[in-house]
Amino acid sequence: MARGEITGRFDVNFWRLTPLFHERFSKPLFPAVALGQCVELVQYGCSALATSVPVGVRMLRMNNLQNDGWDLSELKYIEMGEEDLDRYRLESGDLLFNRTNSKELVGKCEVFAEPGDWVFASYLIRVRLDTARVLPQFASDFLNTRAGRLQIDRFSRQIIGMTNINAEELKEILIPVPRDVEKQRKLVGEMDAARATRRAKLTEADALLAGLDGFVLAALGMVSSPKPKTVFAIRNRQVTTWLNAERYCGMQLETHLPFESCVEQVGTILDARCSPEKEDAAAEWDWIRIDDLSSRPWQVESVRTQLGANIAGTFFEVQENDILLARLGPTILNAKFVLCPKLKRRTVASAEFIVIRCGAGWNPAAVLWLLRTQLYRDIMYKRSRGATPSRFRLDGRDLASIPFPNMKPAVQERIAAEARRRRESARRLRAEAEADWQAAKRWFEAQLLGAPPVK
Repeated sequence: MARGEITGRFDVNFWRLTPLFHERFSKPLFPAVALGQCVELVQYGCSALATSVPVGVRMLRMNNLQNDGWDLSELKYIEMGEEDLDRYRLESGDLLFNRTNSKELVGKCEVFAEPGDWVFASYLIRVRLDTARVLPQFASDFLNTRAGRLQIDRFSRQIIGMTNINAEELKEILIPVPRDVEKQRKLVGEMDAARATRRAKLTEADALLAGLDGFVLAALGMVSSPKPKTVFAIRNRQVTTWLNAERYCGMQLETHLPFESCVEQVGTILDARCSPEKEDAAAEWDWIRIDDLSSRPWQVESVRTQLGANIAGTFFEVQENDILLARLGPTILNAKFVLCPKLKRRTVASAEFIVIRCGAGWNPAAVLWLLRTQLYRDIMYKRSRGATPSRFRLDGRDLASIPFPNMKPAVQERIAAEARRRRESARRLRAEAEADWQAAKRWFEAQLLGAPPVK
């Protein structure tokens, strides 16, 4: 850019993307309207602290707002008075934006449509549109296209490793808007059909992995997981150090493990390492964190690289096929544990993991998928302890004392093979769903801006 052409903003990212923006919006098929001309309300969310304890109203956070949809598997709750509830209560049709995140995730948006009382956290911005002019789902569908993302990337600013976009910048985003709301509704209907197809494939993929619970238990001669009783009795000699009821509720689950052959303890067959090791922090390391795992993982999704001297505190050095078990209570309930993938360099895992290294004769995949069953997750959660349920942690020594079946090699191989087959099928379904959905978004953008220029 020439010096005299730079006005208003001086960040390189804005001007780097400006020519692309002008090129894409040079011949819109409908009038390009600034989002700010169509809004009735723009509001930042609540900054009060929420917890995992299900008391109060549900709070949507930036982690719940995913690319192309909501993830409501991990919710937090907050107690608030009527005045604050009225201020932050979400209404069906509200458009929520993530205002702070990584570069590729900041500015992602979705329409809220859940029943009941919900509020939203401070890292989100609520935009309520004038629906006589723009349908919320129409706006959301466009903003999630490449042309929409181009504008969000253009306006966003990077500060101390995080990318931000504010309410005033959101108002400047342009949307090609058909004046006929029925035209908008028809385009959204086509996207809804594509959304339903995508959702069906993702649901099928999830069901394949969820069904492994029944397969694993059946392979061990168990028909289903026993349900813990809400009222039960224990003997005085069973009450040792800990007095929390959750712990003894877990003990009654363990008495229902109907293994016919030898029942051993995890610690006698696996290396359940519970004391993180200190290593040379001056070396280059990769680092696996709890946040690198999704709620439904079958592999580690990302690894931080070359942290070197930035690594502080305690950690585990890990290797391929180690089982990484996130030991915080909520992460146990959400099955955040995986097999460590093939590693490029020396790698450490957060001390919030328990690292299990299988010995000779044990298939790590079979052990992982047994630990991921609802039965074992319930047992591990009941054995964890802490000041509050949201901060319960599983100790490695408690893990080592949980009854564990002496699985025959043939059984282990059958479990591992079935898990591998289902993972591959689920991965294929997810890839197909993503490819179809990206094609639908390109089609939607072309209906409003015409075909993109050929490069």
